[in-house]
Amino acid sequence: MIDAFSDEQTEFARLAAKAFAALADGAAAPGDADVAAARATFAEIGLPLLAVPEESGGAGMTEADVVLIVEEAGYADVPVPIAETVGVVAPMVARYGTAEQRERWLPALAAGHSLGATLCPSGGTGTRRGAGLVLVEHEGRIWVSEAGAPATDGVARAGTEPSAEWTGSALGEPEASVPELRTRGAWVTAALLGGVARRLLELSVAQARTREQFGVPIGSFQAVKHMLADMAAALESARPTAWSAARALAAGDPGSGLAAAVAKAVASRAGALANDHALQIHGGMGFTREHPLHRWLLYGHELQSRWGSAATHQAALGRFATGEVSLVETFIP
Repeated sequence: MIDAFSDEQTEFARLAAKAFAALADGAAAPGDADVAAARATFAEIGLPLLAVPEESGGAGMTEADVVLIVEEAGYADVPVPIAETVGVVAPMVARYGTAEQRERWLPALAAGHSLGATLCPSGGTGTRRGAGLVLVEHEGRIWVSEAGAPATDGVARAGTEPSAEWTGSALGEPEASVPELRTRGAWVTAALLGGVARRLLELSVAQARTREQFGVPIGSFQAVKHMLADMAAALESARPTAWSAARALAAGDPGSGLAAAVAKAVASRAGALANDHALQIHGGMGFTREHPLHRWLLYGHELQSRWGSAATHQAALGRFATGEVSLVETFIP
């Protein structure tokens, strides 16, 4: 299936994977990463500028060009929101931002001086550290909100005050920008889940080969073989759906929302299966933070509900199939 991508696309993904691995492996957990160093590394190899239009200092690449990079970010559990930057924030600001918003944020994103993130309106709240701006769906509109100091923690946790005024600037017309934000959030999360599931499968295969029981590797037992086969089959079903959604967005296909809903539903199911089987194959190891598996189990679990769970998207797809909703409404969680 990788033949569906050009040499340039696969080479960018390879370079990104190398950078992601160096960054992620240097931190025991995502929260331990040096955000400033991560931004500098990504800027050096040109990752942040990929999805920024050429007129704003970027490379003008499409979703189809960056989908493998997003997948690699999930595989490495990259601790900063580079996937959201190239897959959601930069394209949304470029398409729907005012002249002032584009002039302010796109060059900063392209140069790697800032990263972008999103806050999902339902399920999977929160984001990776290090964002300088955040796209938030609030009261039926998309708002651009500046985060905290991006060189340190970026988005900081705080208490809520019901009487406080909302701060930020609106992004585009809600009729178009809200559905597209949700579509982009769904396909990026689906691609990230593909990377996480691939990592869990590789860790499980390694465990099955090295862990012995009754004097033989546990991978020789039929039950373990079946679990690994199920993980592999689910993964190979999930990855192409995310690629298809990316290509639909890149082509301006009006069915991109439908493609994103399918991708997120399939990826969430594959992610849940990978989490369950990986934990079983590891004999419960990974349930606690001390084991490396825990990191990907936790990330995968979070991604499964972000931008709509499998059940949410399957229900929406069912309503579309029976004619209860229109195409544009299908992917809204």
